[in-house]
Amino acid sequence: MRQNKTRKALIIITPLLVLSILVAVSALKRHSDIISSSQHEANWYILQLTKEYAEFNYQLRSYQGNLSDYNDMMLQYEILWSRFKTILSNSAIIHLHLYEGALEQIQQHFDLIKAFEPRLVSLAHDPDPQLIHELVDTSRNQYENLVLFVNNKFRLTSGDLKRRVEATEKIEIIIHFMLVVTLILGGALFYTLVSESRLMRRLAMYDSLTGVHNRLWLNQKLDQLTENNEPFRFYLIDLDGFKQINDTLGHQAGDELLVEVAKRLSCLNAAHYRVARMGGDEFAIIEKLQADPMSSLDDVLMDAFKAPAYYAKEFHAISASIGASEFPKHAKTVSHLLQQADFAMYEVKQQGKNGMIHYSTRQAEAAENSPMKTQTLAQELIPPANLPAK
Repeated sequence: MRQNKTRKALIIITPLLVLSILVAVSALKRHSDIISSSQHEANWYILQLTKEYAEFNYQLRSYQGNLSDYNDMMLQYEILWSRFKTILSNSAIIHLHLYEGALEQIQQHFDLIKAFEPRLVSLAHDPDPQLIHELVDTSRNQYENLVLFVNNKFRLTSGDLKRRVEATEKIEIIIHFMLVVTLILGGALFYTLVSESRLMRRLAMYDSLTGVHNRLWLNQKLDQLTENNEPFRFYLIDLDGFKQINDTLGHQAGDELLVEVAKRLSCLNAAHYRVARMGGDEFAIIEKLQADPMSSLDDVLMDAFKAPAYYAKEFHAISASIGASEFPKHAKTVSHLLQQADFAMYEVKQQGKNGMIHYSTRQAEAAENSPMKTQTLAQELIPPANLPAK
């Protein structure tokens, strides 16, 4: 019972684990996409920086040539200054640390830009042409150095970005591989658990020697039929002389006979019946009563024991004593059903074996009035095979 519960729990948990792995893989891929998007964001910020830097150089040259006034030039300087500040303040957000040396280089250029401020402020009072010329040359050189660095560091073919692209592609390949492996392993594990569960159920419900259903299955089946109030006929079969066969020919011969009988009972020319071994030399048959309740297995069941059986390396005549009862006609519970079939079977034993009796209420009354409980109903007794009818 504990193994069955564990197996059921594994069958439920395994798909959940597979689903969890799939969710984790999906989250990993989503995280990779976020990093890739952040890299694009970093590129955008750097490109905006170079654009503002170029505009500042333009305003500075225009101021040198008296094409723009001092305020326009200073406004562009403030914009460029704030662009540097924004990038450095949000470097973790835009993932500049992923580019080796980028933060240091941008900080260096920002320091140079900040060093311009005192000289630019002095131009408001003393627009010295020589100072303006020096500022234009210095700013142009710094800008060219920054553009050169940006082109080498952030272009698609740069070492840093190329490694990021290759790493992303590898992650995607690994994700796909993990997904396939997870599905395969999960499917294999699920198939194994289901197969093992079916095998364990078969081992629990089938007789290992004969291959027919066992007593556990029989009890569950009888309970199911009675709970559903389905009418059926129950046959209890006891092999005649089986103990003598075991004692004289050995248990191997007895096992061979049991296998042969189980094979014959499983191949009766009839429908709506099931066979089970109750244990020892006893078998049981459940026959569901269909539209014609008068039809039965009586004849074909007795015919199954007419032909000799091969065991102990030769053929032997066999016979069986069979008692039958019906639900709900004669018995209202499983225990009463088994008692009635057992009583009818022993009636056959007392009448010389090798026959069949159906239990009836008149038979029960006769048994109650007889001290030996051996009274039989001749009209209900099927004559034993190969013996004259009584």
